Amino acid sequence: MPRLLAAAITAGLLAGAGAGAQAAPQRWARVVTRTGFSVDQPVGWQTLGTPGERLDIVNGACRREGAVICDGEAEILVRAEPFAARPSALKLKPKSCWSLQETLSQTPAAGRWLTNSQLTCTIGDRRFVILERHWKGDKHAASYGRIAMRMAKSLRYPATPVS
Repeated sequence: MPRLLAAAITAGLLAGAGAGAQAAPQRWARVVTRTGFSVDQPVGWQTLGTPGERLDIVNGACRREGAVICDGEAEILVRAEPFAARPSALKLKPKSCWSLQETLSQTPAAGRWLTNSQLTCTIGDRRFVILERHWKGDKHAASYGRIAMRMAKSLRYPATPVS
């Protein structure tokens, strides 16, 4: 009897892992911005505007007036800010994020709550911010977080050419 229970729990966990994996995209595309950084973007997500100072993407096509995202959608913003780095840090010439800091918050919007996950890192003389936001209670929240983390890990400055 205990083996049967363990098998049922294992099967349930595997089924749950498969369901969560479906929300995550399988293909990625490298995007290079005018400000000189590059990052991988999930294929199928829409870019808002032209990647210049920042990259702003959403996973849905909802365009209600005044709304960037609708229920079941997320937005991920990647931007670079000038940063006064110590001269010793600039000598190392890093090209990617070595250390990420995550800040979680919620903000009221339209009578509801937006959940914000902000990842920050420093590469040379630039501070990079990867901001993922979605509506509180979204069942794909964990998937959005994995996508934001994957984007943060792919960040390169100066940019890696598109192949």
